Amino acid sequence: MIFEKVPINMFDDFHNIFSGSNGKTFNICRECEGACEHNKIGTLLPGEKDYMASRLGISVREFEDLYLDILEMNDGTRIDVLKLGRLCPFLNRKTFECECREFKPILCKIYPVVFKVEGEGVNFIIDSWCQLSKKKECRNYFKNAIPLFSALPVPAEWFRYVVSYDDLCFDYDQLKTHRKGKKPCEVFYLQELLDLLKDESGAESLQICFETETEKFMA
Repeated sequence: MIFEKVPINMFDDFHNIFSGSNGKTFNICRECEGACEHNKIGTLLPGEKDYMASRLGISVREFEDLYLDILEMNDGTRIDVLKLGRLCPFLNRKTFECECREFKPILCKIYPVVFKVEGEGVNFIIDSWCQLSKKKECRNYFKNAIPLFSALPVPAEWFRYVVSYDDLCFDYDQLKTHRKGKKPCEVFYLQELLDLLKDESGAESLQICFETETEKFMA
């Protein structure tokens, strides 16, 4: 399945309205040293690589080679993801600041807002594992992102694909080894990555990372 790209001007509009941080959020994020970046697969919205490449002043191909891999689903649908087996390539390892925070991937920018697909709709929730959710002021700030994000023309079917792996916790060491010798922007099949999940219990079943209580805000 090929999804229609979100228009570039809509990415600009989103980032111009929602900065992703305020006076309190940055200090809270800095204290946990980017813990939400570990063991997860970062995902770009349809058309987001085109937007970010334009903001960086490079071609889409250059952007793909530097920052992306592709995740292919069982039916051939492809999703753009941040390069596997490493922390976010935009995260400064010394300051834990995002080096593209003005136009960072939206799913990252709105966290701790996450989503669940229920029936034909998408529900947005606050991930209570994140320390930002503990502060009322921060919770309210990120709740403001929900209607903005909901206005983007991203179909529920796209979310359905992403939710199939978004909560999974991967072993970055295994991902890094698995990725060694591959092309700069490689295609990986979701099925092959399921063998690289982080399994702290030693069981063979799929493990869900950061099981959390969540609060439902809107359908």
